[in-house]
Order: sequence, then structure tokens, then C-alpha cells
Amino acid sequence: MIIRGPSYFFSANISVEACTNSMMSGGFCNTTVNPLSCTASDVYNSLKSTAKKPTVENAMTCKSNFETLCVEEGLPNLYSLDITNAVEELTIIAENIKLNITSSSKASGASDVKLLCFARNGAMPTNSLYDYSSDLNKSPLVIHSPLIGRWYISVLLPVNLTKKIGDTHDSDVKVCYSLESQMRQCPFGKAGPNCTMSSYTLQTVLTRGPTPFESYYLPIGEGASSAKFPLEPLLNNSSKFGETNETWTYFTLDVPHGAAGRNIHVQLSSDTKISYEVYARLGGLPSVDIRDYYYVNKTSKSDRSAFFMLYDSSDKNIDFYLIYAREGTWSFGLRHVNTSRDSLKQKTSMSISLEGCPNQCSSHGDCKYLFDASGLTSYSFCECDRNHGGFDCSIEIVSHKGHILQSIFLIGSNAAALLPAYWSLRQKAFAEWILFTASGIASGIYHACDVGTWCALNFGVLQFMDFWLSFMAVISTFVYLATIDEVHKRAIHTAVSIFTALISVTNATR
Repeated sequence: MIIRGPSYFFSANISVEACTNSMMSGGFCNTTVNPLSCTASDVYNSLKSTAKKPTVENAMTCKSNFETLCVEEGLPNLYSLDITNAVEELTIIAENIKLNITSSSKASGASDVKLLCFARNGAMPTNSLYDYSSDLNKSPLVIHSPLIGRWYISVLLPVNLTKKIGDTHDSDVKVCYSLESQMRQCPFGKAGPNCTMSSYTLQTVLTRGPTPFESYYLPIGEGASSAKFPLEPLLNNSSKFGETNETWTYFTLDVPHGAAGRNIHVQLSSDTKISYEVYARLGGLPSVDIRDYYYVNKTSKSDRSAFFMLYDSSDKNIDFYLIYAREGTWSFGLRHVNTSRDSLKQKTSMSISLEGCPNQCSSHGDCKYLFDASGLTSYSFCECDRNHGGFDCSIEIVSHKGHILQSIFLIGSNAAALLPAYWSLRQKAFAEWILFTASGIASGIYHACDVGTWCALNFGVLQFMDFWLSFMAVISTFVYLATIDEVHKRAIHTAVSIFTALISVTNATR
């Protein structure tokens, strides 16, 4: 039997320590997290009367329920902010900064105090682990294209603040301030700088198949008879097409909960050379500098990521997979390399789908899926044939010629049973002759089935016959050569036959 490789069994224990109340934090869950509630911004609403802006930007102002909060050294103030839709820019501002003490004339005032701000998406920030930071006393914290989800904000003072602000006998120095955040959003169907680029939401179309969550995506309101949709009619709607070299078209889609074990398949095909760069990002709009995955050309792509698999990178076709795409909102940005009006004359089609196995296991295996321990998320994997391996069965382990040679030598090796069979026949040991002959024939037929050549019977039956007759042939040889009575030999033969049959039928390869 061919051994394809070792099998490994492992167990993992994951423990998560968290506060039962999401609005509390700290080692003892005694620090309050202040939520920022959002309302329409009056400042940004005044822009609606400005005729120069091609599109009107929406904005939200988010503030804490406490108009003024004070922070002291070593005890940061924590805030949370929920972003549910794509946001162009998030700005965090601190106003009315002042000290709660009266320092001497020689001492530094509130304007010289550092009010440090740390922001992090999905987790509590610290002064050593954060996504963005700024000194709010000098400039606001501006985050371009922030990720969708819950943001946590920490405001704290630097160490040894009492020594830095001057001569004061008050050891309990606090800095008071008012915190607010502003989120700038584009209206529906627009995205990018100044909301001048087109953005399309893709709807999910489920496919009929045995694998859960398999689907493809189409623009809402755009009729299509297949998973592919034309790009040029959508690009005509861009208000800045042909006027700038930075022209983008965005597509957003949702990967549902439970589909984290699926793969996003992106394809572009054109009748001429493709003039688009593809950028992808989870939870926010991508750009040239901010993205999770990207494809520019054959030499510039996300080749360092193990979750990016490129299958075609010709001038007229782009074909890649995002392996095990995370659940949530994904955004794909097409950056137009050629922004002339003549580029709209080419015919380019695009398809985005959620598939089980990449490249259909390269036609060298079957796509299988299993559910995790919770039963809520399914994961797909390729079960490759005997000649191929790899994540997508694209690696040829044994060539066709090599497989034929190995099969011939493996099956032909059973001809060695002819030697003991011939010796038994000359010794007129007919029982042993039948046993050696049957063992060689059974082993040859079993190996022929094992290598995929031909199966005369069920694989389990052939494996049992091969192992059992091999055991019997070895033991019968020792019994035949033993100098004991024939009565004892028959008893040993009977006992060994039953014992070896039980071994072979239960787990002979253990």
C-alpha cells in the first residue's frame, strides 16, 4: 500500500478573558468605556448650499454624554465609536483643553501639555499597541478610510506630568477637555476623494450546488444572464472619468456569517489589454496605499500573502482567489490606468463569486467541506487524487510515466511468491503451495487496486485478503518447519487462522 504521508493529531485550547459588560474595561473591569453617540453635523450641512461641490458630502458628529471629562496621569479615558458603513474620513478632536489647577506664571500652561490619543479597531488600544495616534493638543487625529466596526479610543496624559507643568504642590493634576469625532460620508453611489467616484453595491445570487454559501455577485439593478457583468457601462457613470489620472470605480459585497471557509474568486477578461488595477480591502474602501490585497501586473501583486492565489495574469485576463475570505463587507476598487474616452470602447467583463475550492481543485481532486465544532461555519478543502497534492491539487507529486513505472514494479514484486510456491510443490506440501500461490495473487490484485489500475473486488476485501494471507504464509512456514506432531500443527493452524483474521479485519495497518 502506498503511504502518502504522515497524519498528525493535535488539540488546541483557547481561553478569552473579557469583561461581561462591553462598556467596561481594565484588569478588574472597573474602567468605564464612554460610547460616542452620533447626530447630523450642522457644520457640514451648511455645505449643501455650496454650488461648487459636484456632490454633497454627508457628515456625522459624535460626542460623549459628558460634555467635559478630565483625565489624570496613569488613568486613561476610554471611548467607543461604531462605524456601520463605509466612511471617507474620521476625525477626532479635543476642545476646551485646560488644567484643573492654577500654576505659577513661570509654569507651563495647558497649551504645552500633551494630550495623547490612541485609536484601534476592534480592540482596546494601549500606548504600545494601537492603529493610529496623535497629540490632540497640537492637531486632530485624522483617519482616512477607517475600517467598519467598533473603534476604541484612549485619551491619556504622559508620564511625570507634574514635573513638566511647573511649580505646583498639587499631585492630583488633571487635564479637562471636550472630545468629539466627525465622520465624513459620501452619498449612496459615490465614494473616493470629494465623493466624485462611482460606487456599486453587489447583490448576492446563490448558485445551485451541494456546497453551502456558493454564490456570485452582480450590481443591484443590473440584469445579467451569467455571473459576469460588463464594466464599461458602469464606468461611464464616473463624474471624473477622463479628467484625472486617479479614476476609481468601487464595488462592495458582503460575505455572510458562516462563509469564512469560502474563497472569493475575481476574474477580469477583455478583448484588448486590460487597463485596470484591482485592489481589495475588508471593512473599508481600498486605495493604492491602504489595501489588503492587490493586483497591478505580473510583477506587482500580493505574492507575499499565502491567501492570495493568482491563476492567470495575461494581458487580456486576470484570475485570482482570496483564500478563506473573512466574514464582513469587502470592497474592491478598480483603478483605471488608461482614463481616456477611447478606453471605454473596449469590452471588459468582470465576475466576483464565492466558491468552495480554488480553481475547482485544478481538475485533479474533489471539493469537500466540513463544519467546525460550532456547526455554524463550514470550510472547504480539496481531496486530491493519488498523483497530485497541494492546497488546490495543482502540484504534481508523481508524473504519469512515473506512476506507471511504480505500479508495474509494485505489482510485479509479488512474483516473488513463485519461489516459495515452487519449493512447496517440490516438497509435496500442497497446503502450503496453495497458501503461497493465493497470497501472491491476492497481493498483486490488491496493489493493482491500490495504485488505481484495476479493482477486482471491493478495496476493503482485497486489503483483508492480502494482509490475512500474508500473515498465514509466514506463520505456516514456521509451523511446517517445526518438529512437532501433526496434531499440534493442525491445532496451531486453526488458532492462528482465527487470530490473524481478527487482526486483519479490525485494523491491519496499525
